[in-house]
Amino acid sequence: MQSNNKLTPVIIGTLVMTFIALFPIVNFLNILCCSGIMIGGFAGVTSYNKQLTNSGQTLTAKDGGMIGILSGILSAVFVSGFGLLFSLFSNQNPMTEIMNAFSEFGFQIPDSAAYYLDKFSNEFNDHGFSPTLTIFSFITNLIIYPLFGTIGALIAVQIYKKKGNV
Repeated sequence: MQSNNKLTPVIIGTLVMTFIALFPIVNFLNILCCSGIMIGGFAGVTSYNKQLTNSGQTLTAKDGGMIGILSGILSAVFVSGFGLLFSLFSNQNPMTEIMNAFSEFGFQIPDSAAYYLDKFSNEFNDHGFSPTLTIFSFITNLIIYPLFGTIGALIAVQIYKKKGNV
């Protein structure tokens, strides 16, 4: 029995998730219940299913789940890393922009929120990025990307089972 390579489908899923997350107009897909991340998991499983079909093997939910999780983890690392790079090379302080936007629209920021916005703004001024927000974003991405990547991958497995391709 031939062993199939899961690395290529994981890379395809990672590239799709990362592309959708990083490009502004395409990123609007993630507003719809993280559908951009699910599309990445779906793309990885589609690639793996083609590989299995050519070798006469069947796709399992375990394979799909693994592809979705691994694609999500890698994409979370890349998206967080690119976010940090964008912050480091940007000359703007996003916390100041957020506070200005709220004041322009007439919203009053509660004192507790203003305290944290000032704290994060000072971190941006001191370091060029906010270590606190970077760590928080990374941990959040490590939860969200594998979760929704796996959901997309498992949806793909079920679709291919119904089509009879599995």
